[in-house]
Amino acid sequence: MSLLIGTDSGLYRVADVPFDRDDLEPVLDCGVVTAVKSWDHTEGVFVASSTGAFRSLDGGETWTDLEVPLGDRFWHAGQSEVWSILATADGALYAGTNDPYLFRSVDGGETWVEQKGFRELPSRGHWESPIDPHYARLRALEAVPGRPEHLIAGVEAGGIHVSRDGGRTWTDRRDAIVDDVHQILPISEDVWLAATGYLDHDLENLGLGHAVGEGGLWRTTDAGESWSRLDVGSDFSYVRRVFVHDGRVFYCGGEEAPPAWVNDDHEAALFESTNFGRDFDRVPFPGEPHEVVETWAVHDGDVICGSGLFDVPDQRDDVEGRIMRRTDRGTDDGPTYETVGRVDANVSRIEVV
Repeated sequence: MSLLIGTDSGLYRVADVPFDRDDLEPVLDCGVVTAVKSWDHTEGVFVASSTGAFRSLDGGETWTDLEVPLGDRFWHAGQSEVWSILATADGALYAGTNDPYLFRSVDGGETWVEQKGFRELPSRGHWESPIDPHYARLRALEAVPGRPEHLIAGVEAGGIHVSRDGGRTWTDRRDAIVDDVHQILPISEDVWLAATGYLDHDLENLGLGHAVGEGGLWRTTDAGESWSRLDVGSDFSYVRRVFVHDGRVFYCGGEEAPPAWVNDDHEAALFESTNFGRDFDRVPFPGEPHEVVETWAVHDGDVICGSGLFDVPDQRDDVEGRIMRRTDRGTDDGPTYETVGRVDANVSRIEVV
């Protein structure tokens, strides 16, 4: 099984882990990778990025540009970016951009139609981002297990919203969770997890919006009608991703939002739970104290993850990405995380193919 590694400077592939730098093969020059995903019901692997969305049918050897519409970003220079990609069991493809707009394709990406109901959500005028008030991102896009017509959208920052008709119309759920939504992880029809952050409080003083939400790891048991926070009392409330495997819940949190990451004015921590979030144990990992774990996967039976620093206002040249592998020590000392590879840029996504 090979591993696709999405970074801030494109997509790479390695044949196995552990690996050396010379083993890294650049396979897609696509800028910042925002998603790498595959599904059992759909052929191929998909990448979303700052330059568009792509699909490979040969394990990452070659790629086809899906040509998701990328419009001008209002007064902000440049074009839109694709932040989320989804394939549903009924054969449809969906892509979310940072305007944010939602697009749907029923012919494998040959043509795309905007789902205009998404832009009609009542709370849209309140959506913001860490960059400017007109730059919110459709960062998370998921289907409800067993219900391919039921979609979940997470906006950074603008809450979580639900569609029951394949994205044509939407129910506004910003009143249930207003946070800076980074990820939604559906576990079942009614049980979902959400990883959230918050707009940095300094933005209010700069005139770039205001601080919203409280961050943290959240769970719903009623399909998004209400949410409860799992990491109550944690100092590490800026959470980028959550992962569930073999009955264990994993997440990494930062003490501060990305502006504090520029000069390492923050600390990050990795947590695991064996009782679905009732209790979490902090576990050490090689990227402490500053690297944030952004992505997980299972490779050859082992949990692996990738880390770095992300979305800081000024990109740092001195930060390397890291791939880690988790192993059980077989004692009461808990798990061990070991570095199994380094990359020259932040590791934002990994996917086993």
